[in-house]
Amino acid sequence: MAVVQPLFKPAPLVKSGELTREFVEAYSHALNEPEWMLARRLEALRVFRDTPAPNRFDELWRRVDLSQFKLDQMIASITPGAEGAVASLIAPESDWAAQGVIFTSFEDAVRNHQGLLDKFLMTESVKLTDGYFAALHAVFVRGGTVLYVPASAKVEVPFRTNTVMSASARAGFNHTLIVIEEGAKATLIEEFNSPTGDQPAFYNGSVEIIMRDGAELDYVNIQDWGRHTWNFTTERAKVGSNTELHWVMGGIGAKFTKSLIEADMMGAHGLALLSGVYYGDSKQQFHYDTQQNHHGEACKSDLLYKAALRDSARTVWRGNIRVFPTAQKTDAYQANRNLQLSDKSRADSIPGLEIEADDVRCTHGSTIGQIEEEPMFYLETRGVPEIEARRLIVEGFFAPVIERIPLAETRDRLIDEIGKKIA
Repeated sequence: MAVVQPLFKPAPLVKSGELTREFVEAYSHALNEPEWMLARRLEALRVFRDTPAPNRFDELWRRVDLSQFKLDQMIASITPGAEGAVASLIAPESDWAAQGVIFTSFEDAVRNHQGLLDKFLMTESVKLTDGYFAALHAVFVRGGTVLYVPASAKVEVPFRTNTVMSASARAGFNHTLIVIEEGAKATLIEEFNSPTGDQPAFYNGSVEIIMRDGAELDYVNIQDWGRHTWNFTTERAKVGSNTELHWVMGGIGAKFTKSLIEADMMGAHGLALLSGVYYGDSKQQFHYDTQQNHHGEACKSDLLYKAALRDSARTVWRGNIRVFPTAQKTDAYQANRNLQLSDKSRADSIPGLEIEADDVRCTHGSTIGQIEEEPMFYLETRGVPEIEARRLIVEGFFAPVIERIPLAETRDRLIDEIGKKIA
């Protein structure tokens, strides 16, 4: 029988030898964590050891080039007190605390909110068994954001988090946990960034969203890691009945990105709007795998992901709508639009449907094209320089998604960074 080779060298070596229980204990103690958190890490270590690394026969990884990815070397660089990605929380000026809302760092939640993490951390949404990188994340998780909004609490002003990884940091394992209880409402905007360093870095993050019946959430996630960063994320929303989820993703940084993004529509009459923009240049790779899972009846999900790429950049979007037998009256749509700005760039777009109910409306669309000559000619004949004309066209292409970001400051920053890449 042929041996299936992984896509990269997975041996989780550290300076003291193989990744051991003793090393995880030292890592947890260096973070001054309680024993219950250590127990969680050790359970994650057990699952990680039993989980095979991705290989070229895995459908989700078949188009991924990880020939330069040296996970064993990056894990070997981790020490118990190693520098990670630091999250700075910006709370809104409102009465959110008086309503019982918890908005805190992951470290503070470990020290002061054990009950919250016991109940929700990688138990309902993202789980230890969700793959190699989810399990590895749980072994080393540190840093991040916890937002808990109790039943009926409504916060109209956005919560914000800015996460920075220094150029010298080799690995980050931040975790975002969002819990919106019944009838509650909130907005969270997260930005992740770092300068480009001279040594490869590894980011392995996770986003968990849990929404009870009648909850409303706007969630924005903007990634602008340095060009030395290999970025892997596992992100999932689990939503109840009569919920409204607006989830916006932006990707402009990193050397390589692989994100697994899922929305699980568990209750009836839920709504999920999933939007994404990503812009690649040089030799950047962006791989996004999205899943819209309909379990409850009469739910609607609408996904629109848009990409622009130049130079030798490559994007792969693989989307799937799955309708379970219990999800009659489902209304689901997914679209991926790609704009190629060079002949050497490449965009792969792979939509899919799995339908097990007979009273549904599910459609998908995919396009890959270049800037049309007519709008360029129109702008240039009116004195607009070529680069500026391209910028205006690309901004117009992205506008339907960027306009969904609730904070003007974040919208403007994303537009500005895209403009710099075009120039």
